[in-house]
Amino acid sequence: MAGVTPLFIPGTAGRVFTLYFPATGKAHGALLYLPPLTEEMNRCRALVSAQARALSKLGYAVLLLDYYGTGDSEGELKNATWEIWHQDVGAAAIWLEQQTNLPVILWGCRLGALLAAQAASLAPERFKHLLLWQPVIDGKLFLTQFLRLRVAALMDQGLPPETTDQMRAQFASGGSVAISGYELPAALANAIDITRFSDLSLAHARIDWLENVAEPGKPITPGSQKTVSALQSQGAQVNVRPFTAPPIWQLHERDEAPGLIAETCALFIDPKRMN
Repeated sequence: MAGVTPLFIPGTAGRVFTLYFPATGKAHGALLYLPPLTEEMNRCRALVSAQARALSKLGYAVLLLDYYGTGDSEGELKNATWEIWHQDVGAAAIWLEQQTNLPVILWGCRLGALLAAQAASLAPERFKHLLLWQPVIDGKLFLTQFLRLRVAALMDQGLPPETTDQMRAQFASGGSVAISGYELPAALANAIDITRFSDLSLAHARIDWLENVAEPGKPITPGSQKTVSALQSQGAQVNVRPFTAPPIWQLHERDEAPGLIAETCALFIDPKRMN
């Protein structure tokens, strides 16, 4: 495999950092990875790089993206918006298309999966295949869970308590909220709050849905089952692949998820599947 290449791609608000894993031999496909938010992004980095290397060996070019204001990209999170991130996805997809002359598969993890699905909904002629890892299906519920990190931190520090409703009011007035060392801006928070799978049109899409379950043979969550059924009723081709592995996006210490890597690779072993 050729060496991994770090590079910056011009974005609307500033340069965005990427890591490019070229395909070994002739490329069968191209994947653009959209990461989770804040610490979930950091916790998944090693696993995602391992997956990108594995896909590269199977003949797939992979580009890992840091959104504007995150990771090694330019800017600060406090100045990021959901719209800028969509534009980052578009810019990175153009670069990958030009590099490979292949259509781009959007690979999203957690909140990145929701962003990927919305991008595909907005550009159905361009993004027709989604690979989703542990997708966030409701931005409002996700944001509430994220805000609770601040609620818990204030309690642990013996500081005056705040509620998630109070934080949402702060966002509504245009203010930002500091959570776990990150300054979440109003524009980004408000956009996440109103984004959900149930509002997206994905009838055109092929979706590989990988979700963690407690034990082999267990079903995915009822909420995910409902979402998958709704997508299938639209006409989307949804392939649900439960896997059993540590929830890497939640862990403070590094761990591995070979089950997830194996399940993902199994989807891409046969290049004919891309046709």
